[in-house]
Amino acid sequence: MKLKVLTLLLVILLAVSGCSSSGDKSASSENGKLATINTMMNKGYEMSENQRQTINQLVADGKNLAAGGKQAEADKLYDEAIKLLEVIAETDRFNKSE
Repeated sequence: MKLKVLTLLLVILLAVSGCSSSGDKSASSENGKLATINTMMNKGYEMSENQRQTINQLVADGKNLAAGGKQAEADKLYDEAIKLLEVIAETDRFNKSE
């Protein structure tokens, strides 16, 4: 039952985050996205080492793409890292609420 509720919660979170617009200008720039990622990483959410490595790899790949002038592709990787962190944050809150 707990797993079903968690799965449903994650699906809802992904649906909502996919529908939300990034109207905040500071969060839409590369520096804003990196600041968001750093802030979320520093919150101390419980995550697996695999999740931490995935986020770090997305950021590193994004920085390499941005340095090569491929900002749109880099932004997609930063957005992916932010979405993963949002899921991790929601899961952490859910686990602590029990």
